Amino acid sequence: MPKLRKQSALQRQRIMRQHLHSYRERNLNDDRLRNSQQLATRRQDPEYRENERERDRAAHSTRRQAVNYRSAEQERDILAHSILRMNSSYRATEQARDALAHANRRMDPTYREEEQQRDTLAHSVRRMDPTYREEEQQRDTVAHSMRRRDPTYREEEQERNTLAHSIHRMNATFREGEQERDTVARSVRRMDPTYREEEQQRDTLAHSIRRMDPTYREEEQQRDTLSHSIRRMDPSYREEEQQRDSLAHSIRRMDPTYREEEQQRDTLAHSIRRMDPTYREEEQQMNTLAHSIRRMDPSYREEEQQRDTLAHSIRRMDPTYREEEQQRDTLFHSIRRMDPAYRGEERERDSLARSIRRQNEEYRQVERERDTAMHRVRRRNPVFRIMEQERNTSARRVTRQRKYKHETSSEKFSKEKKFVAGFEVTTTNSRYFEVQS
Repeated sequence: MPKLRKQSALQRQRIMRQHLHSYRERNLNDDRLRNSQQLATRRQDPEYRENERERDRAAHSTRRQAVNYRSAEQERDILAHSILRMNSSYRATEQARDALAHANRRMDPTYREEEQQRDTLAHSVRRMDPTYREEEQQRDTVAHSMRRRDPTYREEEQERNTLAHSIHRMNATFREGEQERDTVARSVRRMDPTYREEEQQRDTLAHSIRRMDPTYREEEQQRDTLSHSIRRMDPSYREEEQQRDSLAHSIRRMDPTYREEEQQRDTLAHSIRRMDPTYREEEQQMNTLAHSIRRMDPSYREEEQQRDTLAHSIRRMDPTYREEEQQRDTLFHSIRRMDPAYRGEERERDSLARSIRRQNEEYRQVERERDTAMHRVRRRNPVFRIMEQERNTSARRVTRQRKYKHETSSEKFSKEKKFVAGFEVTTTNSRYFEVQS
């Protein structure tokens, strides 16, 4: 009879595991499918899934206590992550996740403050390296120039800088130091003639743009007027200013174009000022007084007469002007002749002038010939002959009437002498009387 070999419980468990392992190898697909189906069925229960997560976390934390396991896990994760990040879609999704997670974490003021401290410390450590600091400056310069291509960003940056600068300048020490720095830097830059010329062009352009604002222009004029009036209180300055102005004006007037434009400007300004009756009256008084003073000099009076005669003769070469002058003279003469006194003076002047002219035998001969020729020409006109006949007839009629009235009045009126208060009164026709002593 064969001898039986006894097995321990540990051996029996090992053998059972081997049999199970061999069975699973023989039925690998069926076993995995069955396990997957069973696991999927169990994981539909939320409680089972939560318990499974807790078990996995506990098992993972237990395994990570081993340094070798944790190091191997980090290497595996880094390799797997680098492989995954080769996919641009995964990389974009990861960046979006990280940005969202970082934004959520930074909502906590404590976390944000700690993060700033960490970043500041790390940045200060890195900037101890001159190479890193130089590369950082280059990167910042390029990034800033690219950002400033956006007009909105540039405008916001200017507002920020303006606000920050205004806050800094509230400090008197900072403001004084800034002025000193600006003064020194500007004086150094202005030693370059090219810079000085460009600066003048910039200032001129900026000033012309600012002066387009009527309010600014008015304030500037007020400031300039006030400062100029203060400077002109000094007699030396006023005298130098007059000399400068006279020299500059004489130089400018050498240009015919400028001289012509100046005359046009002066004429226009003078015409505008003369629209004021008060100014016109004062101007006339001043001109009259100045002219009367100048005409006291016989030389000036003679030159003035010659100038007026020459100017009048030149103007009268224009037929239009001559015709207008004749019309004006005729109208003016007709208006003056409405005054009986002027008409009497005119007759006396004409008679005197004619009598003086007629003392010359040649003039008298020319006058007779002129009157004869004119009478001959007029008599050729039938209308004039009729008018002459009518005038002669009318003149003869008037002569006869006057002669008749004179003879009738001599015979008709009788004279009666009366004495009134010692005077002899001769009464004529009961209406006219004369007093005889």
